[in-house]
Parts: sequence; structure tokens; C-alpha cells
Amino acid sequence: MMEVVATALVLLVLIALGGLVALPALPLLLRSRGSWGRIGRTMALCGAAFFLTWCVVPIFVFPSEEVTVGMTMFALYGAMIEALVIATAAAIASYGD
Repeated sequence: MMEVVATALVLLVLIALGGLVALPALPLLLRSRGSWGRIGRTMALCGAAFFLTWCVVPIFVFPSEEVTVGMTMFALYGAMIEALVIATAAAIASYGD
């Protein structure tokens, strides 16, 4: 039971980390219109989905005693890629109307 609670808490913290990565670009992505804005929002959504995938994958891959370490390791990798993709998406969305 404690492992489930620990895993849920780590997952919650890691998802909050992903939100902190995405929040600075969110106003620009929402404000941008036209095809450039749509492309930027789609890219940002793909970056967030990539991050969430790498947060959840270790739950099913690692043995139960190593799952929180694996989640943290994979989520930091996912957050790095998410930050790169969202920054690129914001740059593309800035060309929108």
C-alpha cells in the first residue's frame, strides 16, 4: 500500500514539474491565431504527451522497489524534451496573427 501512495505522490510531483515547464509559453500559444498558432499548439501538445508518457512508462517497466527512481529519471528526460519542444512551438506560434 505504501508503494502505491509513494508512486502516486511522485507522479503528482512530476506532472506538476511538467506543468511548470509548459506554463510560461501557454499565454503565447493560446493568443496566437492562424495556421502558425495551430501548428504551435499541436507541437506543444505533443511535447506534453511525450512528457506524460515518460512519467507513466516506468510504472509498468520497473520492478516495484525501483519504480519511483525510474519515474524520476525518465520524467527528467521527458521534461528536458518537453521544454525543447514547447520552446520551439512558442517560437513557431509567434508567427501567428
